[in-house]
Amino acid sequence: MSDTNHCMTRMTLLAKLKDQHNDAAWSDFVYYYRQFIYNIARRMGLGHDDAGEIVQIVLIQSWNKLPDFQYDPGKGRFRGWLCRITGNAVKNYLRDHINRFVELDPDAHLSELMTPPETEKIADEEWRSYVPKLAWKNIEGHFDSNVRQTYAMLAEGKSVAEIAERLGIKHSSVYVYRKRIQDKLRVEVKRLEHELG
Repeated sequence: MSDTNHCMTRMTLLAKLKDQHNDAAWSDFVYYYRQFIYNIARRMGLGHDDAGEIVQIVLIQSWNKLPDFQYDPGKGRFRGWLCRITGNAVKNYLRDHINRFVELDPDAHLSELMTPPETEKIADEEWRSYVPKLAWKNIEGHFDSNVRQTYAMLAEGKSVAEIAERLGIKHSSVYVYRKRIQDKLRVEVKRLEHELG
């Protein structure tokens, strides 16, 4: 995903998606939202393969509906619309496959399978962790190996002293790397929240 594509605003992307033959816009949509849809389906209790099917269902439904979709920020965020489609897809999927799920877990209660957890709450929680991960994925190529390793080890809870020793760098370098990452990450998270929210 190029920096040029990352500069596409939500409104521009949604406008471009009205043309179902705009492959570049569709690729951007899939890049930004595929994993988010998958994560919601997993959080709603589906396994890897079933969640993968939900992703395909939601992407196809989105492709069919987006040409007529009118985005109105006053009525809510775009991701709210997407999470409603995902929640309905999971509910329908569970209903259509109920016999298979009951066979896998004979003790499962039909009412629990037919009533997935509150989708919007799950989507909001997932979004809070999803956006920083997507932001890092977008910017990590701007940093050299030492900076990327520093970020990975900080995320694992390693101490500054441990990171410095392992990478053979000064303690001050770890602090500089962390500040550089935090500054760029903050900007990218803010951009994504504005463009994709």
